[in-house]
Amino acid sequence: MRLVVKGEKHIESEVNLKPDRKDHRGIGFVLQWGFLFGVMYLLGIFIAGFLTGSEPEFLYRSLKRGDAGVGLLMLLYSLAIACLFGLYGYASGRQDGGMAGRQVLAVLPVTLLGTVIWTLTFTGRTGSVAEFTDMSWLPFMLFTYWATPLYEASRFYVDQGTPMKVAALVLSLLPGVSAVLGTWLHQAAAGNPRRLRRLLLPLAVLSVLTGGMALTLELLPKQRPFTPQSYPRVDGATAALPFGRLMLGELTGVNRGMAYESVHFNTTHEAYLNLIEREADLILVAGPSNEERQQAAAAGVELKLTPLGRDAFIFLVHRENGVDGVKAGDLRRIYSGEVTNWKELGGADEPITAFQREANSGSQTYMEKNVMKGLGMAEPPMDRKPSGMGGLIEAVADYRNARNALGYSFYYYASEMNRSENVKFLAVDGVQPSRDNIRSGAYPYTAVLYAVTRGDEPADSPAGRLLQWLQSEAGARAVERGGFVPGTGTAAVEE
Repeated sequence: MRLVVKGEKHIESEVNLKPDRKDHRGIGFVLQWGFLFGVMYLLGIFIAGFLTGSEPEFLYRSLKRGDAGVGLLMLLYSLAIACLFGLYGYASGRQDGGMAGRQVLAVLPVTLLGTVIWTLTFTGRTGSVAEFTDMSWLPFMLFTYWATPLYEASRFYVDQGTPMKVAALVLSLLPGVSAVLGTWLHQAAAGNPRRLRRLLLPLAVLSVLTGGMALTLELLPKQRPFTPQSYPRVDGATAALPFGRLMLGELTGVNRGMAYESVHFNTTHEAYLNLIEREADLILVAGPSNEERQQAAAAGVELKLTPLGRDAFIFLVHRENGVDGVKAGDLRRIYSGEVTNWKELGGADEPITAFQREANSGSQTYMEKNVMKGLGMAEPPMDRKPSGMGGLIEAVADYRNARNALGYSFYYYASEMNRSENVKFLAVDGVQPSRDNIRSGAYPYTAVLYAVTRGDEPADSPAGRLLQWLQSEAGARAVERGGFVPGTGTAAVEE
């Protein structure tokens, strides 16, 4: 009996002591594996940097790779990252019997740090309005450097505003979630190799199928009207860049990233010169200026203008400007130098800083012909002639010009290609620039986009075949996706 009692006391003593040891071990586990997760996270950043090297664009940089192939490679890369941190979670689970709750505590500091950086950036002065590629997001991008290839590829498919920021936040949770799932996997397998294989089988099948589909899409020849090598030399206006890139992808099958990097337009005037000098085969531009017509005639080149669609010519001011609309006559008075203060238009008592474009640019030619209608424009200082349409929009958006800047651009370029949360578009004669008002003709300033070729271009040449496609139903759909309102009701014009 004594032995039994003694044994009972001994057992009771052990039972009383065991929880203390467990608690102590649990805290130690969280600290130890939390530190190791931080090291693993830094290692993941290092490995990603080492593998991608100087080419983080490797997910899309191939002329043979279409959009579907890029998507599959993005999925494969994400799976590789998930597996890396999942193995860490599995290894830590073996050391503590698969306690997923402790693993959550171990990965929480690093995971929360990413969320804190994201929140501080998003709620900062410029974080919510700036695009994800802006310098204000650099700290978060460095913290999630392992995801750089995904960021590089997704910028051609995901809006770089709030949608991309939210996607990046979700992506930043991938390492921590994968580690916890790895611990859960060990716990679910319970040391049974057969059960572990059953649990891993779906992941293995998904990885093999994804890799196989990506390889197949890479190797299979694409049935497209052109190859990247046979595609004609296309140039054009800055505002037509999205359409030019979309056209290359549509007709050759290259992915959006490669189309973005392959298509570079030289602005309207340079594009006309390249066509006249036979350095380009087809250009996407507004109608030629008088100077460009004279240059073509002097070179013995006949210009064939084929109308494709319309865009709006818009006026923009800083969002803090109290003026929301102007009359067409007011615009002529401003740019001729007659009106120089916003007070005369119902705004604040501030001088008007009216920006212009360089001569022979598409927007400047349109401004002189269709807005000023022959009325001379006041010569602005050099600092009021920013380089390119993007530079003009940035100048108007600059906080230093908050209450007095005025500029002009084309609707699609300003609303999609070079969108800025710091500018707003002015209504003209009470009509807001919009696709519906462009289509109906209610907005007073619309510009025709032409496909311009040389008059002697053979119909069966690459440029001739491209021109035929542009006039087809498929071409009209591409024109609309490229940001223009298709159809102008006019035929091709020989000049």
